[in-house]
Amino acid sequence: MKLLITSLLCKIQPVAGTDPTPTGAANAVLLRGNPTLTPLDMTEDARNLILPYFGNQGSMPSAAFGSLDFEFEAAGSGTAATPVAYGPILRACAVGETINAAPVTGTAQAGGSTTTIKLAAAGTSAVNDFYNGMPISITAGTGNGQSGIIVDYDGTTKIATVVSAAWVAPDATSTYSIGTCVAYRTITQSLEMVALYFNIDGVLHIFLGNRGNAAISIGADKIPFWKATLTGVYMPVTDAAAPTVVVTNWIRPLVANYVNTPFFSLHGLATAALDTLGLDFGNAVAKISRINTPLRVDITNRKATGSVSMEAVTVATKDWFAECKAATLGPMALTHGTVAGNKFSLSAGNTILKQPKYSDSNGIAMIGMSMDITPLNGNDEFSFVTY
Repeated sequence: MKLLITSLLCKIQPVAGTDPTPTGAANAVLLRGNPTLTPLDMTEDARNLILPYFGNQGSMPSAAFGSLDFEFEAAGSGTAATPVAYGPILRACAVGETINAAPVTGTAQAGGSTTTIKLAAAGTSAVNDFYNGMPISITAGTGNGQSGIIVDYDGTTKIATVVSAAWVAPDATSTYSIGTCVAYRTITQSLEMVALYFNIDGVLHIFLGNRGNAAISIGADKIPFWKATLTGVYMPVTDAAAPTVVVTNWIRPLVANYVNTPFFSLHGLATAALDTLGLDFGNAVAKISRINTPLRVDITNRKATGSVSMEAVTVATKDWFAECKAATLGPMALTHGTVAGNKFSLSAGNTILKQPKYSDSNGIAMIGMSMDITPLNGNDEFSFVTY
């Protein structure tokens, strides 16, 4: 059988063991690259018999799972407050989806700084981290015209920490707007799952209860893309015609470059010449088989990591070596896109830089580092926000 037609359907599965029946019209995934399918991953136990002769006594099969590794482009949804087409994939990787359907506006309280703003006492969320990753702009008063990305928010004090190219301390004259957007942020409880239908030239593979891991890659002159690995419970393989898929809700992406990716800041340096940036959720995925309990896939831990490569700078500009040696905590934020509905931000409030290494790119000295992306209060390691 030749690999002629490949299609992937993905749909949120509200109830374990119940197939939500994804369709090509509503749930198609626009794949890139070559997906890797593990159609049947069996749990087995060897018999280990003691006999008066040599020989393989075989194993007894038990639980059956399957998994899929695949890639898809990173872009917006076309409308600022509409979830992206690949939202269900991210949600299956221990990420929650929050829709900010209308701008949050108000007048700041006194007490802002060059990295913070104190939002209005009324009309703002009392939930910690609620605005993490969201874009904010000053619309009048002190700091009028400046904008940034919120990387931390205290729902009690109303203080939002902002990463910006230039942030003048707002005061009680500053009015602000937090834009309409959809935020994807880390969670630990009430994890969601998806059903996958993967059709290879008329042979249909179905996995239910899928959960997994995702990572994003952003490189200069490259299309930003996600890579996901989802694992679920195996269902019998059948012959089925490949579905007719509709992918018009997958928005055309933008190449990452100086125009399309206007802002990147790492540990307070907003002038870094970025080459590549990566962020991996770092989910630990477990296939669970128990007596008297249906098979399932759980996410049991998360240790998010990242990597960055950029042009090297003088120590006077930024001493990356001192930052690494001291395990200094610092924020990271990037924005990508030029038109509302096809923009996204990627941010993390507490990153630890590690293992600095030099490299060469067309005769230019580069420095690369890995990152530990850590929580501050829990479930606030990173944010991916489309707007």
